[in-house]
Amino acid sequence: MPQQPTKETRKLAVEFDHITFGYTDKVVNLDDVSFGIYENEYVCIIGHNGSGKSTLSKVLTGLLQPRNGTIRLFNKAINKSNLKHLRDNIGIVFQNPDNQFIGLTAEDDIAFGLENRKVDPHAMHDIIVAAAQIVNVDGLLELEATKLSGGQKQRVAIASVLAINPKVIIFDESTAMLDPKSKQELKNLMVVLKEQFNKTVISITHDMEEVINADRVIILKGGKLIETGTPVEVFENRDFLKNISLDIPFTLQLSSLLNQTHKDIAATLDVEKLLESICQTSK
Repeated sequence: MPQQPTKETRKLAVEFDHITFGYTDKVVNLDDVSFGIYENEYVCIIGHNGSGKSTLSKVLTGLLQPRNGTIRLFNKAINKSNLKHLRDNIGIVFQNPDNQFIGLTAEDDIAFGLENRKVDPHAMHDIIVAAAQIVNVDGLLELEATKLSGGQKQRVAIASVLAINPKVIIFDESTAMLDPKSKQELKNLMVVLKEQFNKTVISITHDMEEVINADRVIILKGGKLIETGTPVEVFENRDFLKNISLDIPFTLQLSSLLNQTHKDIAATLDVEKLLESICQTSK
């Protein structure tokens, strides 16, 4: 397993410096947003519809240009003249896998980004297989899109991103259209990409259960960044979450309810700790 960087050696992968954006002159969708995300960090960005989450991802990937402010990627300011630096280092997986499935077969789809980058055809097959193995679709490479489930298509989409080997991967509501099993597998994969492949993972999500796995949480409301911290720091302020109408993860809800009648069971986000506490209490 690759050696994990310490806090002292971490460098910023992404930096938003006073970013403002609006789809029209009269509307501000991102309002003076500033934050940094470190290399090899897993960050969840949450907020209700209209909070600016997906707009943020489009600005970060260069699909939209901010009105004001600077985006830095590995300490290099992004502008029109160096978009290649951005596209070589950032990959994005969207909500609907059908919207980014381009090839006739799974293998064709994974090859698309490599072909655009003029990768040597002799090296391409090995790259495709290696990326497919990471997400467990190496046995599906010859299948057409119509033969794949939604979860399998999403995994192929992820493999197509992994094939170009970006340092930063954005998941934009990528679990929203998946069945529970595929959703859990994708959540686990995000952790694997961070821990075993040293990727910086940014997940834009409504799924509060996913947030538990993150190193840090960024909360947007009305285009403004209103809170950031670890999952424990964010979710311990339940009054704040209630005021902005965000859900509390089920594990924390359950442990908090049990704590009312069993003081030995502490409120927690950790499923394993909760199960251990319940088992000890029932003895």
